[in-house]
Amino acid sequence: MLYMKRHIFFLPLLTLLLLTLLLAGCGSRGSKGGSAEEAGSSPVQQQAPSGGAPELEEKLGSLGFQTPTEDLQAMDFSLQDLSGRETALSSFTGKVIFLNFWATWCGPCKAEIPSLEQLYRELGDRGFTILAVNSQEAADQVSSFVEESGMSFPVLLDSSGKVGATYGVRAIPTTYIIDPQGAIRARMVGTRDWYSPEIISLVKDLLG
Repeated sequence: MLYMKRHIFFLPLLTLLLLTLLLAGCGSRGSKGGSAEEAGSSPVQQQAPSGGAPELEEKLGSLGFQTPTEDLQAMDFSLQDLSGRETALSSFTGKVIFLNFWATWCGPCKAEIPSLEQLYRELGDRGFTILAVNSQEAADQVSSFVEESGMSFPVLLDSSGKVGATYGVRAIPTTYIIDPQGAIRARMVGTRDWYSPEIISLVKDLLG
């Protein structure tokens, strides 16, 4: 069972509303991942975004990912990492990004970290990265957890929760897949085993 976020934020801007309508309106149960109940959710439409590759969208759907029905660029943001440096999402343009929203108190989040770490170690030098956005926890708490867990991929601190709200995150873990051109290709709500031949193949397809 996933842990629901403890705070709800309103999204006043039209662009943020668009993101929520396109992705947060998806069903919350994936065939391969964990599950979370989301108010007002509806079945995801498994069709390719405009200009997308239908075969890739079909693969994403078969793996239990939710996909947008229109082209959707990931909105840029900048957050501090664990050393206090400002890091922007746009600084990773050109890479396949797994944008993962998580917290140390979230059991399902912790359960998937080992497989995320394995995936990162396997593909991190091939144009792939994981950007783990921690939700509203103190830097020292997150830093201790990261060290104990052996996480080597980048971790950013969403201290106010605004970035999570911008991305329509209602439950954690939630992971967005962003392609090298900065387009959101899919979302997974729930935990899963990320280190699998199917996911490795998917990342390679996105890189190719």
